[in-house]
Amino acid sequence: MSRVWLIVTGGVLVVLAAGAVQFLFPRTAASPVSIVFEPSPVENTGTTTPDIKKITVSSSARPASRLPSIAKGDTVTSWTFNGAYTGKADLITKAEAEIKRLSRLIGEGTYSNMSLHVGIANQYELLGDGERAYEYLSRAIGKNENSTSGLPWHNLGVLMERLGALETARMAYEESTLIQPEMKVYHYAYLEFLTTRVKDSAADIEKEYTAALKYLGQDSDILQLYAEWKQA
Repeated sequence: MSRVWLIVTGGVLVVLAAGAVQFLFPRTAASPVSIVFEPSPVENTGTTTPDIKKITVSSSARPASRLPSIAKGDTVTSWTFNGAYTGKADLITKAEAEIKRLSRLIGEGTYSNMSLHVGIANQYELLGDGERAYEYLSRAIGKNENSTSGLPWHNLGVLMERLGALETARMAYEESTLIQPEMKVYHYAYLEFLTTRVKDSAADIEKEYTAALKYLGQDSDILQLYAEWKQA
């Protein structure tokens, strides 16, 4: 199973189009007006705030997650990157209009503020503006009442990986799997990150592999990722 196929099928769910909320994972880009998924590029960056705590697998009754921050030792050298819309005037205009539209909906009660902030962050990711994407994902996490959705954490993991803040990305990916351990797309993304970006971190890989099997059973895609890492 390819990374793009899994993430596209999982969808990054948050573009509000014609009155419906749609969530999209940051490794994909979607048209702000229609439900169309396109793969989006990946790059790198970092900043500073209090640390994210390491969290281990626990029951579904979890305390509220801490707000995101750049992990100790991580550095973001540039917050800008080539987003899917970079250099495309018509798409830039479309994203800017979508940001304004979603911003007007905040606080109205039609959609959750968390999903709206994730949607805005996604538009900034399409524009290649990592700093604003980070800002809105941070707001989304702050609005994620009772930490019931792993989406903003997953998206933060993708963004931080793109920006080169790998320990921050690792923590965010892990958090998404802890909040919604039943979501295959989160486990797959986290295990793929570990086995490709920090492949020497055997303890983390074994821990996540065990957690994924616990919640997903003998999933063929998870088994394949793990087998490829063991053979490498």
